[in-house]
Amino acid sequence: MLSGHPDREHGSPRTLRWLIIVVAVIVVVTVGWPVVSLAVSDDHPVAAGQPLTIGPDSALSATFTPGRDWVVRSAETDPILHWSLSDGAVDVAVVYVMVISPSQVGRLWPGLQSDLRLGDASARLGRPASITSAAGSSGLTGTLTANDRAGQAAVFPGPAGKFAIEIVSVAPAQDGAAARAAAALVARSLRFPAAAS
Repeated sequence: MLSGHPDREHGSPRTLRWLIIVVAVIVVVTVGWPVVSLAVSDDHPVAAGQPLTIGPDSALSATFTPGRDWVVRSAETDPILHWSLSDGAVDVAVVYVMVISPSQVGRLWPGLQSDLRLGDASARLGRPASITSAAGSSGLTGTLTANDRAGQAAVFPGPAGKFAIEIVSVAPAQDGAAARAAAALVARSLRFPAAAS
């Protein structure tokens, strides 16, 4: 039985038009959303060999060079205080720490341990070992574990003991070697421009 109303007829042009519109919207959302997400993503690739600077000014700053294919997490980065980077499963943080008194320089490693435990009570730093950057800056480094994560941390006092740079690199435990290599790469590349003047 036909109702005589064109919208209620099976196969009417109006019903077909709405079906096409719904399918088109689904296709646009399915295909377009990942493209839009990529376009507005806060992850930005770092050009190979591009040094990044951290610190409030040239006298109180450091530079480091991330590896190839690393990305900066812009939403989590403040170039004065904190760089957040990633390379696949590896997450790297480079953090600027103000040192109030030169006597605090000797407490940088225990201070880093305390900071890490505030973020994750399971975080543990291994025994520190000496490390030297390619530019000759001395610091401390050690392994880092936290629940199912593993990696490496390092801390370098800046010139005149006025600030320090912390490097923390973590990944899922099975990628711990990659996290340790990432921390070593950043530590080797670390430079203090004021020390060169």
